[in-house]
Amino acid sequence: MPLATVDDVAARIGRPVSPDEHPRISAFLADVTGLIEDYCGRDMERREGEAFTLYPEGACVLTVPARLTTFLTVDAVHQDGQALTGWTFTGRQLVREVSWGLAVVTVTGSWGYQAPPASLRAITCSEVIRWLALSPGVESERVGEVEVTFAGASSAQTLSAISKAALRSYRRNGAGTITLRREGPSLDLRGPLVL
Repeated sequence: MPLATVDDVAARIGRPVSPDEHPRISAFLADVTGLIEDYCGRDMERREGEAFTLYPEGACVLTVPARLTTFLTVDAVHQDGQALTGWTFTGRQLVREVSWGLAVVTVTGSWGYQAPPASLRAITCSEVIRWLALSPGVESERVGEVEVTFAGASSAQTLSAISKAALRSYRRNGAGTITLRREGPSLDLRGPLVL
């Protein structure tokens, strides 16, 4: 289900949507939702009772991809067709006291927003309205001194810079930082010690 509805778009453009416009607006809503999810690096739409696969590497900790952690609730964990117990979900990882081994782990759960925040709904609607206002092949228009910029047919179907700025608080900050440690004695990088 997209982050906004056809009725949300109709309310913002101030007129009812005709039956002929309904399929196009629905398609744009799905497209914008997908672009927002890709840009933010996480699933926003609610997924109920779906499964995803994790590949353990023999450790006791199994990291869930950040894309799936938005309000994730884990219902069941299976490995080799057997339901597992004795695991804990910490919000980003599945943890066990014993190793996960190397066999594929299937996790069943639900994630994403129950109801999209108002800001995501507003961004989605504004992008759809912007796309509806552009003619195919036109990237931008300006009224004063009449300026039209033409581009490829699909180039207008991207998130605007304003929308990207508004999505900043929803965006994942990449993989995070990694601390590297060298085995062996610590090196003193301050130079020779003079007494």
